[in-house]
Amino acid sequence: MADTEAYEHARTEHALETITGWGRDPGSDGGENVAFCLVRQGAPGDAFEVTGDCTPFTLSGARGVLHGQPAGDTGAPIAYIPNFSTSTPSLDQVPCTFDFDLNSGEVTLSGAFPGLGSTLSFSVEVLKSFDDPGGDTTLFVSRTSSDHAGYVLALQHVAAA
Repeated sequence: MADTEAYEHARTEHALETITGWGRDPGSDGGENVAFCLVRQGAPGDAFEVTGDCTPFTLSGARGVLHGQPAGDTGAPIAYIPNFSTSTPSLDQVPCTFDFDLNSGEVTLSGAFPGLGSTLSFSVEVLKSFDDPGGDTTLFVSRTSSDHAGYVLALQHVAAA
């Protein structure tokens, strides 16, 4: 591994450890839950966004897994997908699942994504972390993906109100 690549790997590992702390204790550091937003850009189709709450945490392996809220619960993941197939463009809302394996740094989405497979996945590399009054935020970019698209993932340890 080149020095730069080793440094990026170490930064990503550190970020995944931080996110693990949020998952184990959403109330840590003044937080109350973990929210996410991700954007996908790549063929076929236009960009789409997925948002939701991923506070549900399962301890497994060294770090664990964050999960989107179950369907029907407040904060359940929804994909917002532009639909240009009609004369008046619309925004389709597609329920989906979100899982972030903090052990492997792999994100998996499952849903009825138009023109795409029902399961999309990508591995992450940390881009930036920052604190603001709304909570701690960590940005990741895709390192590799199952569909050769680019992804940006933001996780926020939402500050308690």
